[in-house]
Amino acid sequence: MLNKKSKGLQLGQSTALLASLLIAGQIGFILYQGKPFCLNEGCKVVDQLTRVSPLVINLVGFFFFQIIYWGLRSANYEPRRVPQFIKTLLLAGLAAEGVLISFQYLVAQAFCAYCLGILAFIIVLNLLIGFKQAAPGLFLFAVVALAFASLDLNQSRTGDQAFTAGVFASRSGSTRTSENFLFFSSTCTHCEKVIAALKTNDRATVHFNPIDQVKLLDLPKISRNATYSPTINKALLTALGIDKIPVLITRTPEGLSILQGEAPILAYLGKTGRPDSAGYSGSSAASALPSIIPGLETKDGCSVATDCADSSNGASRLPVR
Repeated sequence: MLNKKSKGLQLGQSTALLASLLIAGQIGFILYQGKPFCLNEGCKVVDQLTRVSPLVINLVGFFFFQIIYWGLRSANYEPRRVPQFIKTLLLAGLAAEGVLISFQYLVAQAFCAYCLGILAFIIVLNLLIGFKQAAPGLFLFAVVALAFASLDLNQSRTGDQAFTAGVFASRSGSTRTSENFLFFSSTCTHCEKVIAALKTNDRATVHFNPIDQVKLLDLPKISRNATYSPTINKALLTALGIDKIPVLITRTPEGLSILQGEAPILAYLGKTGRPDSAGYSGSSAASALPSIIPGLETKDGCSVATDCADSSNGASRLPVR
């Protein structure tokens, strides 16, 4: 009889079908455009920090919701006939989402709106199955999130991908034994002077990591990346305890060094012009230009949190927007 059938399971079946259609649309967009449709900046950040292809992730999600849909349909809207594997699969979905959401909060430091939407579908489906399903499901989600939060993730936040995912453009120099990552803003006059100095110094290999959206960079012989994330660059500086730009991070086989502020960076570029002769403890250039200690007062830089405009006209002249 129709009146004996669960309205919740009817809604659950429709929810699973709707989620499947949404993911199918995302799969089609990826196949057509070569990249996923991002609803916000957080989607791009998370996409750049994952090792699995977005197409594979969405295919798994599509089949997940399709299994839920057909499983609920086979129950004919009767709660007692819902297959046990459907309930287990929904709990597994919450556990997986616990890991993904924790990763976004603790590592990427940005939330993907699309991912949050998928999480909402899974939570709703667990609730529609009933309280006996929803209560352990939410508990499992919380336990997984807490377990993930207990891990030491500092290395993950400052690894190689944290550098490369934020590179807007690169310029190869004659010196290849080290790499320089310049963190700057399009509104910072101090950053403008550092970039201007690079026009007459093409020896350094430099990657440009802006902390805001830029469209062009007035330097010759640069190659632009198709995608980059200024959010990752900001997050990396925050993880290092740095709140002023410009910042030059030099990476050599011996390790990393950090120079903060216009004057130290200009002195480094002007005095040596060779990144491999500086950038680590014990070198002559490093002795003259010591690495910045996070939190050290810097007078020739701009705040990461606010614009640093030229006081003469109220705006930076740096042609990067």
